[in-house]
Amino acid sequence: MPPNSAAWLTSSSKTLEVKSAPYPTPGPNTIVVKNGAIGINPIDCLKQEHPGMVFGYIKLPFVIGSDVAGEVVQVGPGVTRFKVGDRVVGQARGVLQDRNVSSEGAFQAYTVLLPDMTSQIPDTLSFENAAVLPLGLSTAVAGLFQKDQLALQLPSAPAKAPINKTLLVWGGSTSVGSNAIQLAVAAGYEVFTVCKWRSISLHDTNPCSPRICC
Repeated sequence: MPPNSAAWLTSSSKTLEVKSAPYPTPGPNTIVVKNGAIGINPIDCLKQEHPGMVFGYIKLPFVIGSDVAGEVVQVGPGVTRFKVGDRVVGQARGVLQDRNVSSEGAFQAYTVLLPDMTSQIPDTLSFENAAVLPLGLSTAVAGLFQKDQLALQLPSAPAKAPINKTLLVWGGSTSVGSNAIQLAVAAGYEVFTVCKWRSISLHDTNPCSPRICC
């Protein structure tokens, strides 16, 4: 087994401590990914600075982090969508109460991922660019489509025909906002967005471009 290392959130300090970690063995319906890049999110900092505010059931020391991109190095029993060598991006679920295990945290060299929270990526997409997607995408999905949130019509690929309904996305240049824009357009909505910076093209040549107020 190759050596593994992780940035541990310990019980004695708010500072992450880089040290060795067990090499994760894949169980049924899981895969092991050698991480090429990870993403850092506000929820990670919140858990680090205020351990009791979120994920209070976690017992420190623990490996946190959710966004990873890398290469599949092992597949567990029952996995059919992935093979060793696949380039993937995924959302690590270790901090969730029904998982609650450091081997599924992102802040380490090797992470266990669930296949239904993982996707193959093309060679043209770098690990660094892919690693910013998972939590931003899933947050946008939850807000737009969950029944207890906006409960909008689901998206499709190719995008659905316009349904003559409009959505306003605040913070369209953010990671969550940019994902929300693309998902809503794919669901058939006309999208308006408000953002601080003109980081989204103002030219309406792209069918996924929103109308922008800055």
